[in-house]
Amino acid sequence: MKMMTRVMAIILTVMMAASVLAGCAAQNTANATPDELYFSVQKVRESPKWVTDLEATKDAEQLIVVAGVDKTTAYVTMHEKDGDGKWQQIIATPGFIGKDGLGNANINDTYTPVGTFTIDKAFGLADDPGCQMAYTKVDENYYWSGDARKGKHFNELVNIKDVPDLDTENSEHIADYDAAYQYVLNMGYNAECEEEKGFAFFLHCFRINRTYTGGCVGVPENIMKFIMQHVKPGCKITIDSLEKMKGDLDA
Repeated sequence: MKMMTRVMAIILTVMMAASVLAGCAAQNTANATPDELYFSVQKVRESPKWVTDLEATKDAEQLIVVAGVDKTTAYVTMHEKDGDGKWQQIIATPGFIGKDGLGNANINDTYTPVGTFTIDKAFGLADDPGCQMAYTKVDENYYWSGDARKGKHFNELVNIKDVPDLDTENSEHIADYDAAYQYVLNMGYNAECEEEKGFAFFLHCFRINRTYTGGCVGVPENIMKFIMQHVKPGCKITIDSLEKMKGDLDA
């Protein structure tokens, strides 16, 4: 099983490189289709049984699945119910997860959190790509607060004009992550805003010079744009290892 997982991880890494090349060709296309957003043709298809068997599908209409394959590699898919209530897979891509892998996400380590969460915020440095959720275009004034003091909006997007005494050294200045934060969805982890659980766990564009994240989930920018154009309020994201999800990449 470990050998098979390693093989799948290598395959996904190769696919990732091809995806980046395709992204370079398509990233300037304003109305890109799924075919243009990937290195091979992707069509809407029925979601595989291992996905529809996930607990997260029971109370969701739309779902992003992050299935960890190797320590920092994942298989990321997006699914939604059609008019007949059947789950359809609308996009799939390799992705990267935290440097420490999947685990108990916290303020000190770089684990990507395991569990099911509700995506609750869409923002980015790029123009609104046609997001069906409320979208915030950010600039130099925006931070994701890591300031746990009362009234400083820990684990929330803030404008420094509104919180002028924000602890910026311990917060993320969005503009400093110009490649990764072109398009961003807050995964909804630590909605309770408890300091020890950490902050800024996003689904975002990956950096082409990193094969891991700081605890987020990273996918190619063109795929992220597609996700932004299709995500709806209430969309869930579920994260775990492919093995624990009983997933099958060939299904």
